[in-house]
Amino acid sequence: MNPIKASLKYPQVTLSVVFLAVALGIYSLLTMPRREDPKITIRTGLVVAFFPGANSAQVEDQVTRKIEQYLFGYAEVRKEKTYSTTRDGAVVINVELEENVKNPDVFWSKLRHDLNQAKVLDLPQGVQGPILNTDFGDTVALLIGVESDQLSYTELSDYLKRIEDGLRTNKAVSKIRRYGEQKEQITITASSQQLAQYGIKWTQVVQVLQAQNAIKATGNVKTDESQVPLYAQGFYNTEHEVANQVIGTTPTGAVIRLGEVATIKREYTDPTSTISVDGHPALMLSVEMQEGNNIVQFGDQVAAKLAEIQQNLPSSIKLTTVVNQPQVVQRSVSDFIREFFLAIVSVVIVTIILLPFRIAAVAAMAIPVTVAVTFALLHTFGIELHQVSLAALIVVLGMVVDDAIVIADNYVELLDEGVERWTAAWRSATDLVVPVLTATATIIASFLPMVILTGSVGEFIFSLPVTVSIALASSFIVAMLLTPFLCYTFIKKGLHQAIDAVDKPTKPKKKSLLDYMQDGYDKAIGWCIDHRTATLIVAVVSIAASGLLFKGIRQKFFPAAERNQFVVEVWMPTGTKVEKTNQAVARLENLIKKDKKVENYASFVGTSAPRFYYNFSPEPPVTNYGQLLINTHTDAETEALAEELTEKVAAAVPDGSPRVRLMQQGALTIAPVEVRIVGNDLRELKRLGTQIQAIVRKAPGSALVRTDFKEDYYGVGIALKDEANRLGFTTSGVATSIYTGFSGAPISVLYEGDQPVNLVLRLDEESRRNFTDLENTYINSPVTGNSVPLRQIATLRPEWQTGRIMHRNGVRTLTVQAETHQNTLPSEVLKAIQPQIANIRLPVGYSIQYGGEDENRKATFSQMVGALGISLVLIFLILLFQFRNLKESLVVMASIPLSLFGALLGLLITGNPFGFTAFMGLISLSGIVVRNAIILVDYANELIRKGMDIRTAAMEAGKRRLRPIFLTTMAAAIGVVPMILSGSPMWSPLASVLAVGVIFSMVTALLVIPVLFVMTVKTKEEAIAYQAS
Repeated sequence: MNPIKASLKYPQVTLSVVFLAVALGIYSLLTMPRREDPKITIRTGLVVAFFPGANSAQVEDQVTRKIEQYLFGYAEVRKEKTYSTTRDGAVVINVELEENVKNPDVFWSKLRHDLNQAKVLDLPQGVQGPILNTDFGDTVALLIGVESDQLSYTELSDYLKRIEDGLRTNKAVSKIRRYGEQKEQITITASSQQLAQYGIKWTQVVQVLQAQNAIKATGNVKTDESQVPLYAQGFYNTEHEVANQVIGTTPTGAVIRLGEVATIKREYTDPTSTISVDGHPALMLSVEMQEGNNIVQFGDQVAAKLAEIQQNLPSSIKLTTVVNQPQVVQRSVSDFIREFFLAIVSVVIVTIILLPFRIAAVAAMAIPVTVAVTFALLHTFGIELHQVSLAALIVVLGMVVDDAIVIADNYVELLDEGVERWTAAWRSATDLVVPVLTATATIIASFLPMVILTGSVGEFIFSLPVTVSIALASSFIVAMLLTPFLCYTFIKKGLHQAIDAVDKPTKPKKKSLLDYMQDGYDKAIGWCIDHRTATLIVAVVSIAASGLLFKGIRQKFFPAAERNQFVVEVWMPTGTKVEKTNQAVARLENLIKKDKKVENYASFVGTSAPRFYYNFSPEPPVTNYGQLLINTHTDAETEALAEELTEKVAAAVPDGSPRVRLMQQGALTIAPVEVRIVGNDLRELKRLGTQIQAIVRKAPGSALVRTDFKEDYYGVGIALKDEANRLGFTTSGVATSIYTGFSGAPISVLYEGDQPVNLVLRLDEESRRNFTDLENTYINSPVTGNSVPLRQIATLRPEWQTGRIMHRNGVRTLTVQAETHQNTLPSEVLKAIQPQIANIRLPVGYSIQYGGEDENRKATFSQMVGALGISLVLIFLILLFQFRNLKESLVVMASIPLSLFGALLGLLITGNPFGFTAFMGLISLSGIVVRNAIILVDYANELIRKGMDIRTAAMEAGKRRLRPIFLTTMAAAIGVVPMILSGSPMWSPLASVLAVGVIFSMVTALLVIPVLFVMTVKTKEEAIAYQAS
């Protein structure tokens, strides 16, 4: 049986299925997992190796190059995106995997195992690592600051553990990590001269302490009945016991205790990093959520637990949620859902205004049913609610009512022709199955190829074409099976059925908007058919004008994220102590402390906040780096404050390199403007870098220009004299002695429960203040046993070292980086500097490359052009299968280029730049605009089959299809208006392209397509022959 007739014949079944679908849709909407953005696979890992005592050049030659060569042997490693940072004593390699690696964890596990072998085979002795870190790719749901001005770090750590234990009771909690903890140590300090007075050597102290505090097997005693284990005791439990340790005797036989010749003090280790919240010392707790949970509900559960825990904490402890992803998701999803329902109301209102109430009501009823079915299917297929899936629903909302409008319009037309209601009901859908299915398929074909986009951009946008396809398929089914039933039930007569002149005298009928449009169109289409050449000239001019219009539109491929959160970073000169970096961060804090736009802020010195946004990449720990994570009250305040700080940060930290960093959508970029200089010689790279920096600084709108090599740093080489060899001193021995004396070396461990406390040996502060103290430091010879001052066996040589050496794809690459002011786009800065950079004469073997947004745009642009090409091919094939006629298929395809001017005009009117989502809008528009041409050409063919001549058929097709084309166009345009009005930098460009593009294409479809149809199908006989074939 015809399913359309079945839905009419069995209304109880039809209604039951509808109510079940709506119920499932509501249930899905309430229970679907929510998140801010789609889940992005992080394909980046860090390979870290430490080479204490080596300068950056030594690390590069002996460690970096070897690890890079080893890594590049794996096919999974994306070489051109892999870069390394080599600095004094360490190297960090950011390893990027190819986009076809679907499960990075499997590769990371293999690489972690293989790197252990690489260390044994290739790296020099003394290298620590390489260590693979993949956890930095995890995104935290909550970052909680635990602050107190009264408690010590040790006391605060105890409470931090209690909070962690309380949160772990939630089954949805995944990983919890602690940040900012400061370890205690017992420091033993003395001067070489003081020890020498007592005849005590450093090695003697080390040997005694290690021997006394070592756990050794003591054996057991066997009795007749049992075997009793023995345990040697006397290990250190307190620093007082350490001070009482006998380390030698005087010539008179008196014992010498360690406390008599050294100072023993419990203290915190010299901090390499600190964290504060709103200017108060703090520790941090990051909380991650298990996949598949509703993050909004998760946030409520954690908030309730924290409130409960807070009641049992001292009043001096304050808990501050610095990163609250559940709250961000709640706000984001709520905003989109509000826009979504506003769009529903808008579409319903425009339908009611333009159609008689009963017809409008029937068409509008398709919207909630289609939406409910869509939500149910999205939940079934595991698609979560986030900005992309919700944006897709808003985009498609105006289209889901199109099928219902066309079928309802056909129903009343059949009634006007005198067809009985039952027959009109099933014929209203049956007669249009093929054209409506074709039109729906073309729109799906325009969206669906976006699934071929790869990498993080592909994962980000994947749910949009899938959601649109599901929604359109649902709307087709609802229109075919429910709309005829609703028409039969609620619409009893057509719009123009004759009224008995005797019983009901006619009255002058007031013309509607559609009537006035119909009158105007009847005249316009006649003129266009009679003046075909002029019409085509205007059409071609509009296409050509699109190119000129495009040049006047600004371009920004990915906008900033809509978050009330941003960061300010500062790099101090290489080698800066953490205390001085802290002072620089404090000066940055002073810029925002009293600003009313700031809700709260957290400061990280010597380290970075963990990843709290999908494309925010934390910096590796280093003492000359600082970061402020700032929360404002609204997204608008974030933009305003970020712009203000961009002007102020350089003056606040003149001795550093600060930058203001908004969270960005799309692929990760270190800076929006990047100029890369590839070459081998460090001096030449720096020279060219300085030259290009000067060019970039002069470009209008550029800000915070710097290079990733950072500043050179000052070091001192210790060159051993010939006498050192004669006295038995070695480079390694001297280095160890100096390291122990000036930096401190752990020699043993004291345990307090499960907490280790290191015993650290070093010179007292008076003996390690400057280079003179270094020269006077006594070094013990392992051969003679004698101690001599360092100046006797070595010479100090001041040296400048390269701050950082960057490699990209294994080759030295210096990158000039720059930010832009709020009203300046990266493409505009690049346009200003490229001609000048092109005039630079490069030495042989050197090249210039552009990264940043430009690199990401080109990489994604090529994929999107491919998606557009596939869309056009699919649309053409669908048309060819429907019309079975090449000429008519090409006529319909002509509506695509004719829509370009309107699409770009939409961007110009709204002031939106051309970027990723605007390009998506162009791809989507290609299927939407074809729909109108399909409906028009299909009806013209029907009229020709009935014997009408081509010219009249083309005109009548336009006149008859004006109403459904206008209604569906306005529904599609009005549906995305709330998205335009929201001002979203991400989605407003797409909505602008669609809204103005579909309206402009409606005009071209109604006026130009009939002209092309008449000019293409020459004779009535030829047209009939086409249809017969």
